[in-house]
Amino acid sequence: MKDVKPLLQVRKQAKKYQPDFLVKESKFVDRIKSRWRFPQGRHSKVRQFHCGRPAMPNPGYGSPKVVRGLHSSGLKPVLIGTVKELALLDNSREGAILVGTIGRRKKLSLLNFALEHKIRIINVRDPAKLIENINQGMAVRKKVQQEKQQVKTKKQLEKEKKAQEKQKEAEKKSVEEKSGSDAGHDHSVEETVQKLRCLFAHLDQNRRWKIYERLS
Repeated sequence: MKDVKPLLQVRKQAKKYQPDFLVKESKFVDRIKSRWRFPQGRHSKVRQFHCGRPAMPNPGYGSPKVVRGLHSSGLKPVLIGTVKELALLDNSREGAILVGTIGRRKKLSLLNFALEHKIRIINVRDPAKLIENINQGMAVRKKVQQEKQQVKTKKQLEKEKKAQEKQKEAEKKSVEEKSGSDAGHDHSVEETVQKLRCLFAHLDQNRRWKIYERLS
């Protein structure tokens, strides 16, 4: 690390004077994207390094070979997605970069492991603060989920209570209808008997016996 520091400083100074390598005319024509493509024209002024034209990449703009591809801290960046990969990291020469596709729980376990084993995470400025923020966010999310579950349970209980009340009302109504039909039936029988008595009262003895014989 100590041998690399002067070279890192040289690279830093060189990057200040490095121009943006772009396709010629990309600043003036909308249909040409702001990217680098080697000029292919036979009479291209850029390819021929004419004065006043956009700069071409050349070895003079490069950084020292020893620090090429290294982070500004002097560590080699390595993409990390699991605790196993993080455990195989060399702390003296490599630094971890947490991939962006992992979830909060996995990131939390990686951060805790890195703090415990003193592993440098390049794309996280303050791991302890990030762990605190993740824990707070998870606590808030858990509280919201519990509140939602309570509301859902309350609604379910109210729904079941209403269903029970509705069922009781239906049973009560059916009992009332049944009792009413039985009372009406008894009333109709009594009326029929009363009518028959009145009819028999107006008949003579012979006709009564004939009716009794038919009924028996």
